[in-house]
Amino acid sequence: MKQLLIFIIIGALLITNCGTVLVNAPPKDNITLLAEADATTFKTSMKCWYVLWGLVPISNNSTADLIAKHNLKNVRAKAYYSFVDFLINMVLGTFTIYTNTVEIEGNVAK
Repeated sequence: MKQLLIFIIIGALLITNCGTVLVNAPPKDNITLLAEADATTFKTSMKCWYVLWGLVPISNNSTADLIAKHNLKNVRAKAYYSFVDFLINMVLGTFTIYTNTVEIEGNVAK
């Protein structure tokens, strides 16, 4: 029983991580945040990659580039851990590489 508990704790530690997502707007742009219930016309997502269990980002973890690229004026950002992220982290977690998904929704400027 004690070995099972140790195995569960070690397994839980191997699939957990931390990682920051910077919800930033492009410089000098007037961007507003949308509420959860507000309607949007555009949706995209990106993967954020980290090393050392999420301590050091190895890919862009800021939303500013996506907002500027798609010319969004009203945005909503959500960071989550998808099933695909879980599978990636199960394989690469032993090498301390982790990922999560960031979803950006918004309305394109006219």
